[in-house]
Amino acid sequence: MSRASLPVPARQRGITLVVVLLLLIVVTLLGLAAMRGTVMQERMSGNVAARAIAFQAAEAALREAESYAADPGRPAMPSTGCTNGLCATTAIGAAFPWESETFWTSGAGFRRSNLEGAANVDVDLLRYVIEDMGEAGTLVGTCTSDIDLSVSDCNSTAVGRFYRITVMSRMNNGTEVMLQSTFQAPVG
Repeated sequence: MSRASLPVPARQRGITLVVVLLLLIVVTLLGLAAMRGTVMQERMSGNVAARAIAFQAAEAALREAESYAADPGRPAMPSTGCTNGLCATTAIGAAFPWESETFWTSGAGFRRSNLEGAANVDVDLLRYVIEDMGEAGTLVGTCTSDIDLSVSDCNSTAVGRFYRITVMSRMNNGTEVMLQSTFQAPVG
């Protein structure tokens, strides 16, 4: 019996192995880039969520400060400086006390919001100051915000006291929000 001889395959040169390894490296780099982008998007969405929480807490503290400023039973404004969240009028050209980085973390110039430390508020620091901006006449009656103020019952005899309220909100992760508003309380 004769045996048929099988053809001997040609000797491999190894180029296939090199091409497959290069393709594997390219696919790995693409996968790493995709993961990096995903992680970055997750961080960005986390930061946006933290800023939204800090902003909402600051808005709540702003409303609390407005209520405190309108309260006739609150302590009188100091003649100079800031005490327990109440600040005297800042001299023209002088720096505002709340602009200092240490103002919000040390001292007695600020007032802590009632929400600071509350179980349902995830905010590390929630404080405000109320600055006295003085009294001014305000328009009452059926006045409009248009240029024509010739309406007969439009007058400026009512007097109101103006306050600038500044709120600082800081999350545990370092997210900070500062809000400021001008508030008018009737003088009575």
